[in-house]
Amino acid sequence: MSPNLPSPNFKLYPYQVRWIQDKSRLKIACKSRRIGYSFAAGFRALRSCLEWKHNVIVLSKKEELAKEFISEAVAPHVRAIGILASYHQGYIPQTSIHKQECLLSNGSRIIALTANPDSARSYEGDVVLDEFAFHQDARKVYEAIEPSITRGYSIEIISTPNGQQGEYYNLAKATGLVDGLSKPNCEWSAHKTDIHEAVRQGCKDRFGNPLDIAAIKAGCLDEEMWLQEYCCQFLSTASQWISPELFEMNTSSEATAGYPIGQYRNLFAGWDVARSKDLSVIWLNEMIGDVSWTRGVVELSGLPTPVQMDEARRLMPMIHRLCIDKGSMGLTIYEQLDREFYGRVEGIGFTIQTKEAMAVNAKRRMEEQKCRIPDTDMIRNSFRSVKKTVTATGQARFDALHDQKYGHADHWWAFALAESAAQQQDSQTLGLLDYYNSGQAEKDLKEMDKLMAATTLAKPMIPDQAPACPECHSKLVIRVGGGQLHCNQCGIQWWPKDGKRPPVPVASRKAYLEGR
Repeated sequence: MSPNLPSPNFKLYPYQVRWIQDKSRLKIACKSRRIGYSFAAGFRALRSCLEWKHNVIVLSKKEELAKEFISEAVAPHVRAIGILASYHQGYIPQTSIHKQECLLSNGSRIIALTANPDSARSYEGDVVLDEFAFHQDARKVYEAIEPSITRGYSIEIISTPNGQQGEYYNLAKATGLVDGLSKPNCEWSAHKTDIHEAVRQGCKDRFGNPLDIAAIKAGCLDEEMWLQEYCCQFLSTASQWISPELFEMNTSSEATAGYPIGQYRNLFAGWDVARSKDLSVIWLNEMIGDVSWTRGVVELSGLPTPVQMDEARRLMPMIHRLCIDKGSMGLTIYEQLDREFYGRVEGIGFTIQTKEAMAVNAKRRMEEQKCRIPDTDMIRNSFRSVKKTVTATGQARFDALHDQKYGHADHWWAFALAESAAQQQDSQTLGLLDYYNSGQAEKDLKEMDKLMAATTLAKPMIPDQAPACPECHSKLVIRVGGGQLHCNQCGIQWWPKDGKRPPVPVASRKAYLEGR
């Protein structure tokens, strides 16, 4: 380390020291999760900014990680060294790109941004690409940022593997991090530290205890997750139903995980009901045109059935249609909610045929880039865990291993159910005028008459025959199962004065799907 600059008041592990001391212009690291590489990168960025006035630009895969880099990898070193610095949040001028900034007293800046080609072109200076394997449009990001280092600056790439695909994999292979064979005359300085090497070099948890490798491995979804996330191995993605590239194509920072935020009235939801140790997940989508935006992903873990049903009831005012996995314990939930919210709840049995239909439909939507999904570890690993296999009789199976932490692909199946719920919206997708003018409404009326005994799909009404909504007086009214009326303008649902509730249809969803 440079003798004329202060050292941190933290114990650095040997692999962190090697990264800090390596002043190569091009550096790349393949590392295990959570062993402190970003912490070392933050200290190196701070030291270089103190040596001479310039910018260090950090690109992370999402805004939360950009904030975390400044707060967890830079700010602790600033406090420990005792230098003057100020912190700022804002936007790059004339854009909606949010930035986090640490301004030092000599005018140097450490700027953390969400990775995209536009943010990459905004500044000049040293560059840190954090978790580069998971960046959207990674090639375009690299092409945009590379000219920024042409005037004597450096670039550092730090990531865990994300399959045998993408620009990080190509760079790692060229530098020998994949198979130990680097290309001739390679100019990159390569570093590699898996979980075993980190523990051998003294890596501890935040409480000062040695990392428990057996406990870390037990918390992984499967062997593939363990090998890739912690053992620095680039695995083939051929067996995964949803590849990393396909998942990245559909992620959005504007999609929402957790409880829905905002006033919604027409969401489409899917509920994968928990069995034993699995998670119970409710996925909520909003259709904007033909694109489904995730507005909530509610996780219910270890809750008794009555509590789960109360959570669902609180969500129902936001929901236009809810598809429920009615297998096992889900059957009781479906029957109760169907009685309470008649015509808005649909039960689907998880047979081989229905799972294949839902999996194919959800993947097709993702291939068309018509989904906007939040990027969290739980969701990413749930989508990644789904594997397609073929039985001895030639039938396709879609399944995943059980895992206490990540469940049984529960987020994926909740997402697939929500996509299924949203596919029955011809009247809204076309637009009401186009729907009637095209003749599609008349065709649907005839088709609905045939299907009404087996399903709870909504019947469109001819405008001049539709009653006015008692709330907003709109004529955009449809008749739903059992004779109830639903207003597409304000979303309320009511019984007509002469309406009588019919018995619950006995035909199963399976029979409907098989065309009986």
